[in-house]
Amino acid sequence: MAWKSADLAADNSWIHHLTDQEVAELEAAAGHSRTEAGDILDLRREHFPLPTLAAKIAVLRADIMDRYGFGYLRGLPVHKYDRDTIMRMYWGLASHLGDIVPQNRNGHMIGHVIDIGTKVDDYNKRLTQTSAGLSFHSDSCDVVGLCCLHTAMAGGESALVSAIAVHDEMMRLAPDLCRTLYQPVTVDRRGEVPEGKFPWMHIPVFMWQSGTFTGYAPLLEYLKSARRFTEAPPMTGQQWQAAELFFSICSDPAFSVKIPFEAGDFQFVHNHVVFHSRTPFEDGPDPAKKRHLMRIWISLPDGRELHPAIAERWVHIERGTVRGGVNIPDRKALTIPMEPMTPAFA
Repeated sequence: MAWKSADLAADNSWIHHLTDQEVAELEAAAGHSRTEAGDILDLRREHFPLPTLAAKIAVLRADIMDRYGFGYLRGLPVHKYDRDTIMRMYWGLASHLGDIVPQNRNGHMIGHVIDIGTKVDDYNKRLTQTSAGLSFHSDSCDVVGLCCLHTAMAGGESALVSAIAVHDEMMRLAPDLCRTLYQPVTVDRRGEVPEGKFPWMHIPVFMWQSGTFTGYAPLLEYLKSARRFTEAPPMTGQQWQAAELFFSICSDPAFSVKIPFEAGDFQFVHNHVVFHSRTPFEDGPDPAKKRHLMRIWISLPDGRELHPAIAERWVHIERGTVRGGVNIPDRKALTIPMEPMTPAFA
C-alpha cells in the first residue's frame, strides 16, 4: 500500500467500471429494498441482494483493505434516479462493505458534501459544507465513502496519498521529524466533544499496534484553530516543523494523485492507510448543478486492530464491533437528510 502517484498512473485497473447488467442489478436491489425496508435506515445487506455485482464488490473491498487502501467504482447513471433511489443504492452498496456509522452531531448517516455558505472561520463547524480546499486528512471511521452527483464548475478535485509512503519519505528525509509525529498533536474537535473529554484532542499522526501501522491526518486548519484553547497543550516548534514537512510530502505530485470526480463515481478510502483532500472549487450559477457529493462513514467488522490513542477521537475502537463515527452525549437521533442543503452542524 506504499504506492506513489506514478504507480497508479501506470496501471488504472484500480478503477472498476459498472456494466449495464450490474447497473440493472443495483436498480432491482433498490426496488426490492423498498419491500423489505421502507426507511433506508432499516435497510441491511440481506435486503439488498447483488448476486452478480458481489464479485466486483469483493475485489473492491480487497483494494480498500489490502491492496491500495482505497476502492474506486465508476459508471452509475445518477441522473436517471430520484434521490431516494440513489440513496438506497449507495446505502445498499456500502452495507456490502461494512456497517454505516453517524458522521456528525446531528446524527446524519448519509451526509451532503456541498457548499451551503458556511463561513470558513466558524470554528464550531467543519469545512465540509464550504467551497474551501481541504488539506490531506482522515475521518473518524474505518472507511469514508463518497458518491459524486455533480461536479463543480471549476476545481473540487479529490486527491489521495498513501500514508505509508508519506511516513517512509519522512523517515528518509528527516528521521527526527518523523519520530516527532509519533507523539500526540493537539487538534480542535470543532464542537463535537465526547463525554468527559476536552474540546481539543491529542492523537499521534503515526502509530503501530500489534505490528500494524495506523496513520491519522488532522486537517491543518484544525491544528491551527486548536490554538484558540489557551488551556490546551501547545504544539512545539519541532511538531510544527514536522507537520509542515508532512503536509508538503502529502501534496507532492510524486506522492499524491488527483482524481477528477465524474458523476456516478464511488470512492471508498481506508482512513488508516490513505489520506484524502480536495482543491477549492467554484460552483456555476445554477443551484441545481452545485458540486454535490454524498458521504458515508463505514465501520469494518474485520478491520485492523487500532492503537489505543484512536479512542481519544473515536471512543469505540474494538475489532469486531461497530466502531468509530461521532459518539457524543448530545448527538441527535440517527437520520438521513434528503435535502442536500441541510446544515450538518447547525
